[in-house]
Amino acid sequence: MQTDNTILTPTNVKQFAAGVTYQNRILCTTLANKLKVHAYGIMPKDLIEERRPSEPEEIKKYRAKIYVPITKKSISKVISSLEKIRRSQDWSIQYDPENVPRVIATTETLEQYCEMDYPVFHSITNWAFSELLRKYLLDANGIIAVVPMEIPESNAEYVRPVAQFYDSNQIMDYAEGQYIVLKSRDTSTYRSTNGRIVNTNGAIYYVITTTQIARYEQVNSKGDVQAVQIYDHNMGYLPAFKAGGIFHSRTNNETIFESRLSGMIPSLDEAAREYSDLQAEIVQHIHSEKYAYTNSECSECHGAGTVRDKDGNTHTCTKCHGTGSVLQVSPYGVHLISAAKAGEQQLPAPPIGYIQKSADIARLQDERVRQHIYDALSAINMEFLADTPLAQSGVAKAFDRDELNNFVNAIAEDIVRILDGVYLLVCEYRYMNIVPNPEQRRAMCPNINVPTKYDILNTSNLMAELTAARQANINPVVLRELEIDYAKKQFCTDPDVARMAESTFDLDPLFGVKEEDKMTMLSNGGITEQDYIISCNIQSFVRRAVNEDRQFYAKTYEQKMETMRKYAEEVQTANEPKQQAQPIDFGGLNNLPTDEQNDKDNAHGENDKQDGEQTEKIKRPLKRQANG
Repeated sequence: MQTDNTILTPTNVKQFAAGVTYQNRILCTTLANKLKVHAYGIMPKDLIEERRPSEPEEIKKYRAKIYVPITKKSISKVISSLEKIRRSQDWSIQYDPENVPRVIATTETLEQYCEMDYPVFHSITNWAFSELLRKYLLDANGIIAVVPMEIPESNAEYVRPVAQFYDSNQIMDYAEGQYIVLKSRDTSTYRSTNGRIVNTNGAIYYVITTTQIARYEQVNSKGDVQAVQIYDHNMGYLPAFKAGGIFHSRTNNETIFESRLSGMIPSLDEAAREYSDLQAEIVQHIHSEKYAYTNSECSECHGAGTVRDKDGNTHTCTKCHGTGSVLQVSPYGVHLISAAKAGEQQLPAPPIGYIQKSADIARLQDERVRQHIYDALSAINMEFLADTPLAQSGVAKAFDRDELNNFVNAIAEDIVRILDGVYLLVCEYRYMNIVPNPEQRRAMCPNINVPTKYDILNTSNLMAELTAARQANINPVVLRELEIDYAKKQFCTDPDVARMAESTFDLDPLFGVKEEDKMTMLSNGGITEQDYIISCNIQSFVRRAVNEDRQFYAKTYEQKMETMRKYAEEVQTANEPKQQAQPIDFGGLNNLPTDEQNDKDNAHGENDKQDGEQTEKIKRPLKRQANG
């Protein structure tokens, strides 16, 4: 193992800078370039020429001139979708204020620096999703190095470290766990002995070891370098590490990674190749060509097709290319056909016409290009980003949310792993001399939760998933979660509507139950009357609750349900039958008979009268008998 004294010498650095000692440099850059040609829209010259090795040079140049990066949009869509990881409901970076030593000023805490005062990006999270995510996905063997922005003047000064990503082509030498030589994109100026400016593009290198960071600048045209700045970080380990991804190999005592997007490469390569062919096919076969007879000959060779130079040597005519006539074959030109000479048969055609060409090949190629792009997205379970909808693709596979979540989760874990390393190194730089206890420094670092609730799918895909779930009569609990996901996505620009929808779905005790089924369940005693009332009035109840209490959404589920139950009780009370009112006592006047009572009394009176008369008739004979 080399020591810092043997590493940090101008001679060694010059040798490292040449890149000849780093055995894995070509492998790492090759792996990265396979993706970068698509992500950056670079003409994949090697890919196309491999398919057409015998193609004339002028055609190769023409292909390069008209090349359109058809695959660039797919990579951009993937990265843009993955940037939504930070919008996940459970994405969080939590600091414990109890773990901040009192010796650290309140304006210089790790949280203050990393989340509010971080240079350029304002926060490390912003840096992670603005720069890191894209570069790490394209170059898994790139290096994240945490270095101070400027050398502090004393140990009592708070260091301002920043994380920087170096591509594989910037790594000039690397010994895992020992040192790394990085080429900066910045340049230096070196002068000749007389002070005249010679070059303003001098190379700048950074050499990072387990104890030091040194800046070297080129000093002459021979490539000699000189140390201009050395900083002792004294951590005992490299403040730099690989981005990582999918394990590729262990080569020359170094771990080599592949990007998590590497599965897209074969299909993207095919799409780029065939799209270049499609462009040529369109030029050659889409446009109809106009033709006309002519008696004109090539003015250069006079119809012979060959010419003689001044030395008497015969050469093919450069003007007509040996045809004896000049052809205009552009989409807007005219294809000239020489009239038949004496003794020759004239072609049976009108003097002027158009040559119609078949577009079938172009259509087939266009379909194949689209299918290749779809297959590339499907390789990482993000086929929903394809321009061609799933229903229109004859070979589209069924969308699998679990596969997508597994892919996104792997990337989220990588991001959290990298951020854990960055936060630790930032903490070491800033507080090593202020907080000597390493365990205390580690306790100051935040806890970063790996999210699981991702907001990746678009609304059309969520709607398709939701429709399928409804038709399958899926469990209401699962259906509720799908409804909530769709509402959040659909109304992402209107959080009030999204919260209203979420609360409506969440607080409905009979969510997913049809109205007729609710009535049946109520009549059978399967649900309470209160649950039935809440479910039937859930939208108006939630709207009322929000109007009465602006903090309603922030309450717990039980607190929200208590409000719903209160509203339901009000409805129950209003629907109860009213009891007959008690009569008012007016000192006996209220005891006077009513008309109805009088009618009844009169009826009873007549009956009594009749009964009396009948009784009297019975009594009279008895009296007569007694008298007789």
